[in-house]
Amino acid sequence: MMLFKYLKDSHRTVLLFFFMLFIVDLTLISSIDLSKPLLDIIYLNILLFFAFLIFLIVDYAKWRNTYIGLKRAIEFEENLDHFAEEEGNRLEQMLIKEIIVLKNKEKLRETEELKRDLEEINDYITKWVHEIKIPLSVCELLAENIENEGMHDFSKELRWEIDRINFLVNQVLYMSKALNYSQDFIVEEIDLNSLVKNVIKSNMNAFISKKIELKINHLDFNIYTDRKWTYYVIEQIINNACKYVDVGGKIELNAEERDESIILSIRDNGIGIPAKDINRIFDKGFTGENGRKTSKSTGMGLYICKKVSEQLNFNIEVSSEVSKYTEFRIIFYKLSDYLNVIKM
Repeated sequence: MMLFKYLKDSHRTVLLFFFMLFIVDLTLISSIDLSKPLLDIIYLNILLFFAFLIFLIVDYAKWRNTYIGLKRAIEFEENLDHFAEEEGNRLEQMLIKEIIVLKNKEKLRETEELKRDLEEINDYITKWVHEIKIPLSVCELLAENIENEGMHDFSKELRWEIDRINFLVNQVLYMSKALNYSQDFIVEEIDLNSLVKNVIKSNMNAFISKKIELKINHLDFNIYTDRKWTYYVIEQIINNACKYVDVGGKIELNAEERDESIILSIRDNGIGIPAKDINRIFDKGFTGENGRKTSKSTGMGLYICKKVSEQLNFNIEVSSEVSKYTEFRIIFYKLSDYLNVIKM
């Protein structure tokens, strides 16, 4: 492929050689007696042709060595920056280096502009979340007043919706930080029992409104992780369990130590996850069959959970059977596995 490209680029040189050879032959033929020197002219043409062929082969080898690395880097989408630092005096090489430098400057400028835009959006979202919490607090006070006036059923429903709004607002806030959450990590020793119970307390209205049976087994373990982000992961899974479990359903939490790791299990007896969806539930924006049924799923919650787990070096596994159960297992590893997080 490159040979044909070289010959195409060198066609003027080839044409010039044959034109010069024609001029030489024409001059010799017109100036001497052709009775004997005709074979000499043919021999001279053969010598000149092979000399020119050797020149083409050598020149092609140099040309190929100059551009083969660049061609391979483009084909495999590798970084081209080091080509801008290579020595070369040919015009094409100089132009290639200038183009690479120019494109790098353009990419850097576009990246800086995109970064500024993202920071502005992130600032706006953060301010919006804090502003929206004020009317939400007012709504909570109104719910208390309504409950004091004896409208208990309406108050419970209102509190459930307020908690749902609070959860979604917090999800927006976490999503806005998702691009740079590695800068927001504080890894410390945390009491797992206390952390889980705080999550349950914040979502108590969801348990009460659907009359969900909550069973908490042995959680007396200490884990090393970031409190705020791990709280979000556990809350997201528990919130999903409350969403997809039927009225009067059951959610069970349990922890155990295994192979120098602590495994937190969150199991519900809800509608379950179809086998065709279970490997995609952590994909960005994926709602699946269950999400389409409820029309309340954004497909972002578990995606953020997976991103957080990758950064904090813990793992999330899931197993499920339709109409029977769904179980999430959060695996917190030993302390040495978190050294990379602390160094970030």
